[in-house]
Amino acid sequence: MPVWLIIAEETVTANGAVTHRQVTVVRPISGSKTREEAFVDLYRAARSYVPDSLKSTACVVGRDGDGSFWVLPKNANGKAHASCNIRLIEQIRP
Repeated sequence: MPVWLIIAEETVTANGAVTHRQVTVVRPISGSKTREEAFVDLYRAARSYVPDSLKSTACVVGRDGDGSFWVLPKNANGKAHASCNIRLIEQIRP
């Protein structure tokens, strides 16, 4: 049975250059879930997950064409920009 991982890839840029990039395992999904069933868990996680760089910022969450989600600041202040892509991957080894 596959083990799925919900991961968050957080990127912060300032003046057009990446200043911080971090990938975090939000949570593993184990058991006998299919990919489609794991996407339901991804949807739930994306609705509630807030990356560290956006904790004190109003955010919007949107689904991308590949099924991943983006957490973005509602109003960019022009100085720094943070974004977070939340997606599902299959763990192939422990």
